[in-house]
Amino acid sequence: MSVVIPTYKRKASVLRLLHSLGHQTLPTDQYEVIVVDDGSPDDTATIAEESFPFPFKYVRQRNQGATVARNHGVSQSRGEVLVFIDDDVTVSPKTLETLCDCCHQYPDAIVMGTLIHRNDGANSIYADIQLQTLNHQHEADTFIDFVDCNTELLAVKRTTFFDLGMLQDPTAGQGWPNWDDVDFGYRAHLAGFRLLQAADAVGEHWDYSLGDWQTACKRWQRACKSAVLLFRVHPGLQPHLPMLFDKTPVDLSRDSAGLVVKKRLRQMGSSPAVVRSLEEIVKLLEKAMPSPTLLRPLYRWIAGSYMYRGYQDGLHEFGAASVGGGV
Repeated sequence: MSVVIPTYKRKASVLRLLHSLGHQTLPTDQYEVIVVDDGSPDDTATIAEESFPFPFKYVRQRNQGATVARNHGVSQSRGEVLVFIDDDVTVSPKTLETLCDCCHQYPDAIVMGTLIHRNDGANSIYADIQLQTLNHQHEADTFIDFVDCNTELLAVKRTTFFDLGMLQDPTAGQGWPNWDDVDFGYRAHLAGFRLLQAADAVGEHWDYSLGDWQTACKRWQRACKSAVLLFRVHPGLQPHLPMLFDKTPVDLSRDSAGLVVKKRLRQMGSSPAVVRSLEEIVKLLEKAMPSPTLLRPLYRWIAGSYMYRGYQDGLHEFGAASVGGGV
């Protein structure tokens, strides 16, 4: 087994992850760990001087993004099973053993771990509410939708990885986040593979954006901007992403009457004036009446408005993609 960790300017986070990888139930002679430094300008390279209980390799590349870093790490690896872990994740002791077992037990599956989200930013009401929504664990291994594919904690057989064409950047370097995990999941789906979430392969995701809902909104805005490029590569993928159902332009030849209404409401409710007003209401509620019942739908609507803006930005910058047919 080979564990590949891309990183950029997160030395402390990587060391936290490496520490957790040193306490696995899988014997240390059965896995190697490769950290790929994506051109960090800080002292991340000093990780190479550390000692670990498992075979360890530090690889440095010029700054080319996480997709290239993951593929680069694979090129330096030897394992029959590949495990990708993001540098802001830590893993429970049974994680590697579970992922390895699942890859062999389910030869037609890509295997994802189960992520428990933790707030790595400032304490906030937004974080408390989001964590209640995000952290739902399955009690048993469960097959899930391919659009949930996530390289934060993902395992795949080496042969399958290369048969599927490795990880690819559907934005060709023009977008971030670049949706390389959803792209990989979709290509795996088209090739007949399923996505399995392993209940006992548990990782904790230390997410800085949970500390500030405005930071989270900006992240979603960037993601939806680059989604335009994703759909240009995979026109048939758009209907599978529910988060964008009411964010795309109205298409009277395809959209139901109900969807047309939802898209019109989203368009009107995402104007700068409306969003600013809602943001002020949120600030007042957070101070005076921090009720999840009141705040959760407001957070959701505001986030959706930033998603809408991001998608519109992508259409203006990159142009529209045909939707509905094809790959």
